[in-house]
Amino acid sequence: MFIRFLIFPIICSFVLSATSVPTEQRINQFLPKFEQYIQKNMPAWAIPGMAVVVVTPSKVLLCKGFGTREVGKNKPVNEHTIFQIASLTKNFTAALSGILETKKVFSLQDLVKKYLPGFRLASEEATNKATLQDLISHRIGLGHFAGDSLMKANFSPSEIVEKIHLIPFEQNFRTDYGYSNQMFGFMGLVMEAATHKRYSDLLSEYIYTPLGMTRSSAGEILIKQQNSTMNCLKGLFGKDENIALCHDKDLQGNAVSIGLDPLVYTFPSTSGANTTAHDFGIWLQCQLNNGKYGDVQIIPQEHLNAMHQATVYHTKIKPHDMQFPPEVMKNVGYGMGWFVYEYGVGANTVQVFEHMGGYTGQRSFTFLCPSGGFAVAILTNLGHFNLNLFPEALRNVFLNFFLNLEERDWSKEYIESRNKHQSKMKAHRTNKKLLKPSPKKADKFYIGTYTNEMYGEMKIEASGNDLLLKIKDKSCHIVHWNGDEFSLNGWEFNGNMSRTDPHFIEFGSNESGQTLAYVSFLHEGNDPVFKKIG
Repeated sequence: MFIRFLIFPIICSFVLSATSVPTEQRINQFLPKFEQYIQKNMPAWAIPGMAVVVVTPSKVLLCKGFGTREVGKNKPVNEHTIFQIASLTKNFTAALSGILETKKVFSLQDLVKKYLPGFRLASEEATNKATLQDLISHRIGLGHFAGDSLMKANFSPSEIVEKIHLIPFEQNFRTDYGYSNQMFGFMGLVMEAATHKRYSDLLSEYIYTPLGMTRSSAGEILIKQQNSTMNCLKGLFGKDENIALCHDKDLQGNAVSIGLDPLVYTFPSTSGANTTAHDFGIWLQCQLNNGKYGDVQIIPQEHLNAMHQATVYHTKIKPHDMQFPPEVMKNVGYGMGWFVYEYGVGANTVQVFEHMGGYTGQRSFTFLCPSGGFAVAILTNLGHFNLNLFPEALRNVFLNFFLNLEERDWSKEYIESRNKHQSKMKAHRTNKKLLKPSPKKADKFYIGTYTNEMYGEMKIEASGNDLLLKIKDKSCHIVHWNGDEFSLNGWEFNGNMSRTDPHFIEFGSNESGQTLAYVSFLHEGNDPVFKKIG
């Protein structure tokens, strides 16, 4: 069975040498220890709830919930609890692209402009040459997370398409890796334009329904289900829908419920899937079985193989990187919807495909090892990346167990590293103030209407003893911190921003005396500075 999945026989030599101990038996030997590790370390991360599924091509070895759907309440997570899975959606989108290509809806080598006439990037080469495959391969040439600030500022998908060309390129088209939520979002728009169907309906028609993923969906239907009058009434009797609410941390490090995140649905094709551990396990088994479910070919096998072939490599991994620790990972690249790398030490090495997901409120993670014959998914209701690295730690723990590598307390190491980084950032900001403490100017210097090419109009208004920042229908109070710099609560402006991340707005003036403003979370474009016009 293993030989059928081999891509790099040398890499997989450890697994082949252990054929006397079948994968199922080997994993079952350490699963109790793995579960104990989960239960022991969840409190250290303040994660209210999570669900984990471990599968082989034919069996479910573990599908279990831990903790609660909502902090402080007796709402146990189980295998059927629905989670927002953020960027694990990209795996579905990449697979759906191949399904639609097989049905002659489009070719992945078609130009993006064929389906999105308004598609324009800062690079003329990328604008004119970008294909549909480029959209789902993180190789378009933009910097990491380019355009995400537009989502946080409440821009619509069509407005983001219109504005994306204002972001300068930081990398080379097709040769440099740059993680992009927006390009996967554009792929969803292409699918909708080519089929005249909603992305959520396409996902249901070609993946969810054929696989029997009955509790999975995409888009805001989950929020409507959670906030419905009927669900609120059922909640009075402890019978509400089995949905995991999102959680952030307060400044004391405690988990706080923030409901469900609507921002992930700006582009359903990049981060809008909702699913359960049970359903995701079915999806992983389909992948392990060469895209088949029973006798039905769900994902074309040729396309599945192409998804697993890296077309761009992540060459800027830092020595102490927690997402891709270089001491156990080599040749990290990206195919279509999957990161690709080799995990292990020496001969004890396997090829792994993975993807992570996370916005404020949730973190999800999955990794697949076809040569070893297993796959794992981890769904949690606490995020974002800097807040919750437990899924990455669990990946390392699981693979170390499987490969019989030296045991390490990855969770403890990641917590220590995160705390060190956060302390350093806090000290830097505090020291900056101590070096030159100074008062603010009169409020009339700050109050007024500002404009920016990328983000449009911003207003600073008086609000009691404070000042108020307003963009579109979003607003938040700003509080004097030092000199012309004001602190603000990003989560008040947009619930997707974490309570633990510091945000600020800094004012100044140009040579002609015009007041200027820079907002920390609106940092993109040729010139991110806002200029006062009235």
